[in-house]
Amino acid sequence: MKLDNLQRTVLVIGGGLAGITAAAVAIKKGAKVTLATSGPGTLAMSGGSISSQGIDPKHPCLEKAMGFFTDMMARAGCEYKGEFRDRQLVPNALGSFQEVSMAPASIWSGSPVKGNKVMVLGIRGLSGFNANLTAELLTESAGRRNLPVEYTGRMIEVPWLQNRGFNTLDLANHLEEQQNRDKLAEIIKPLIKDYSLLLMPAILGQQIGSTELAQFAEKVGCSVGELNTVPPSVVGLRISQSLLKYLQKAGVDINFGYPVQSLQWQAGRCTAAILDTPGRKRIIKADHFILATGRINKFDLVINHEGKDTEWDLEETVVNEQMQLLNQDKLPVAANVYGAGSILKGFDCRNGNALAILTGYQAGIIAAGGETIEC
Repeated sequence: MKLDNLQRTVLVIGGGLAGITAAAVAIKKGAKVTLATSGPGTLAMSGGSISSQGIDPKHPCLEKAMGFFTDMMARAGCEYKGEFRDRQLVPNALGSFQEVSMAPASIWSGSPVKGNKVMVLGIRGLSGFNANLTAELLTESAGRRNLPVEYTGRMIEVPWLQNRGFNTLDLANHLEEQQNRDKLAEIIKPLIKDYSLLLMPAILGQQIGSTELAQFAEKVGCSVGELNTVPPSVVGLRISQSLLKYLQKAGVDINFGYPVQSLQWQAGRCTAAILDTPGRKRIIKADHFILATGRINKFDLVINHEGKDTEWDLEETVVNEQMQLLNQDKLPVAANVYGAGSILKGFDCRNGNALAILTGYQAGIIAAGGETIEC
């Protein structure tokens, strides 16, 4: 795309769901976008499920924000199932059910269905997961909820995995290769003739998409659902990596692994960000700035204003209707600095991902397109 003098430049700080959504919206609106992040944030720690609990369903931007998110995920190769207004139970590796509105297709596939006979499969040597215990706990939990679903646990030996100390990430790296997933499917297929659903920990690769997961289910011979295990989540890492690739393909300039050290201020506006890169610090200038640093990789920014440094604590910041960050006097700290995600006051982990999508969408629109939200 040919640049012109009117094209806005936007710097998004933070590579979690809020920052990624903001960057995707801004570049779609025609801005030139740079994303700076020191790490993947809570998205890689969680399983990527979305809950809209606690968010006003009549929020004017909510429907468009969630529609944008669903389309973005499909284009990134990470299909989502569900609808943000509804709630559905999905199981996890701890043997309990989580109530979500939307989830990655592989997680959603594990939803309990009346009359299902479900095999919970574990691999001997995999630390942190016991299929028999998970199946027992899911059976108890289903009974308390009057869900007529039968869970049976089974542990299998995988001949080519001799090391008894591997974790889900080790297995995911091994199963990145299709031939290894095919070999695993051959072992599993004879075991599930009487079952309608196979549940297994999320181990089927960090860089695979919906197509590869569907191919694995076809080779196994029944529906396959993944269970989120203890963090870091393979599903979360898979989603995070796919989204970063999606942004790069869309034209976003990504600076990964280096935190923003300070922001430069002049005449009531932010003019540049300083990245803490080795050797010479990198200066990124932009017209508009979106802070979506999250809480996992949270750090205090330094504002340099007329040669004076001031620390700025980003936790529980407040924004106005135009998503501008406010100071203690409820005035914008700068006309061109916006906030999104879990740094905002009122963040609740129960609706964290939905709130990240909504606020990232709003901030991205305003930073790229104008002074009002076009919802």
